[in-house]
This record gives sequence, structure tokens and C-alpha cells, in this order.
Amino acid sequence: MKYEKDIRVAATGVWLPPRTPLEQAVEAGLVGDHHRSLGYESIAVADDEAGADMAVRAARTAVRRAGLDPAAYDLVLHACSWFQGLDWWPAASYVAGQSVSHRAVAFDVQQRSNGGLGALHLAAGQLQSGAAGTALLTTGDHFAPPMVDRWATQFYTIFGDGGTALVLSTAGGFARLLSTAVHADTSLEPWSRADSPLTLAPGRQSPVPVLRRFSTHSRNPASRGSWERLENAMLRARDEALADAGLALADIDRVVVPHVHRGDGRSENYDALGFTEEQSVWEFGRRVGHLGAGDQFAALDHLARENRLDPGDRVLLAGVGVGYSVGAAVVEIVHTPPL
Repeated sequence: MKYEKDIRVAATGVWLPPRTPLEQAVEAGLVGDHHRSLGYESIAVADDEAGADMAVRAARTAVRRAGLDPAAYDLVLHACSWFQGLDWWPAASYVAGQSVSHRAVAFDVQQRSNGGLGALHLAAGQLQSGAAGTALLTTGDHFAPPMVDRWATQFYTIFGDGGTALVLSTAGGFARLLSTAVHADTSLEPWSRADSPLTLAPGRQSPVPVLRRFSTHSRNPASRGSWERLENAMLRARDEALADAGLALADIDRVVVPHVHRGDGRSENYDALGFTEEQSVWEFGRRVGHLGAGDQFAALDHLARENRLDPGDRVLLAGVGVGYSVGAAVVEIVHTPPL
């Protein structure tokens, strides 16, 4: 989608807990040989903070930096990958009430690791249509035992805890949103289910056997060609976002992809999209882990805080969520981000 209105990223915010060095986790017997080779240096591990509370912390930072009246926020979209603190509970409404206004319309977004970018795409459409003028987008996750083994839940990921936020507004900001695109290939959904029967209540298996489901489905003939199908969806989203922004691949200065790594010299997401590791933000991702739905907002915040962005720079944000959905967005830096 190309945006005719001047839609801006007004601010970002992140709250991350202390980082556990990977070697410390290895010495504690938490990390197997395969996950040691993925290239992570440390992982953000929270104590007793719920995902929604970490999102509120990040949101308050972003709202302060944006400098807009909290009453001006029309929309709050909260994305997550895991349990937020209570069963049968609208976490987005809590985040909105704790960070901006009780009148903001709040919705939870559920597309796992593509949740943040999905929320950006949905919110931008609301701003483009005039249904909203300012939106707060948040993510928050705490991958806590015993239900989740952060160190071995998925093949190419170690999960980190944290909250992230991004303010999107037609009232100004440090980066202009040029375009977004989302695509999907739901033929890949069985990678998260395999042959598991559906049940009527949560918590029947602990920890959740995500890796076992992946292993089971990998032996199913229907899994053949899955990487190629996912890569095609990623490239479609990339190409659509670039075309709508009126840019070529060479016009992009930095790329943000999920903090997922295959290691051992194998093709990474930034490789698939046509970029180098130096253009990516893996140097940040390897120190915090995969933050569920929040990698893109956290990495953009990192680039801003570390003065890695100059006026005129173009950044491609890319997301992939099991199910499978993919997303892409292009932003152009207009001026120095607010601190």
C-alpha cells in the first residue's frame, strides 16, 4: 500500500530486562548444541514482568518522546506471541488505559512474529482513511517456564523478553512511512500444528511442544518446498513495498528482519531479501534474542538511539509470522529521532 497522506513514525520506545550471557545459560545446561551455534551472545530474560506490563513501559517511553497529548490517540494495537498475564483478558485495553487514553479504541493483534508489522499495516490504513490520526502500536512478551522453553522452542530461535512501542501519526514525526505490504501462505500453517489434535482448554502440554510439531511435520511429504514458498511470499511483500515506495533494492540503506538466525553459514532472512549482514541489525538482535512480535520496533529504536540513522536514509522492515504471514514496510528518515 502506498500512502498518499504524510504518515509519520513519531517515536519509538523499548523496555528490555537484563541480558543473560549465552555462555552462562550453556553452563547451566539450558542450551543444546544446535542452539549454541546460532550466533546469539546474550538473551533478554525478565524476572516477574508480564508481557503486557513490559508493553506499557515501552509505550510510556514512546508517548513521552512523541510529545503528543495522550487524549489524541485514537487507536491502540497490541501484538504478542504468548501469554500476557491473565486468561480471557483484553491485554490491548489494559495497555491503552495504562499508557494513553481510556477513549482509545484498542485491539489485540495475533500473528506471532509478524504481529508488530501487521499492526503497523493495519494502523496505517486507518490513518490513510482518516478514521484515526494517531495510533500507538505495542508488543510485549515474557517467554516463561514451565510452559515455554525459550532456549529450545524453535529450531532457529532463542526467545527474548521485552516490550516495544511505536507511535504512528499524521501530526508529524522523525520518519515518513512510504509503504507497507502483507502477504500470506497458509499452506505452511501445519508447521505449527503437525498432527496434533485440537483441544478445548490450554495448558494440556508443558512445555508447549513447538519443536516436536516442527519435527513431525518435516517428515510429511506436504512439507516439501516449504522454504521456497515462504521465501516467495517474503519477496512478494518486499517487492510490493519497494514498488509502492517508488524505490529499488539499492535505495535501501538498512534492513530489519526478525532476530532469527540459522547459523553455520546458511542463508539468513536478510540474505533472502537481498541484503548483507552489515545492512541488517543482527548485531543488536544477537544480544537480545527474538522478541516475539517486537523485533522490528526494537531494532528501529536501536538504530535511532545509536545514531545509526541519517536524514534521507531508507529502512526496510520485514516480518515473518508462523501461519504463515509476511510483512514489509519502508520508512524514510526525515530528521533526528526524539530522545
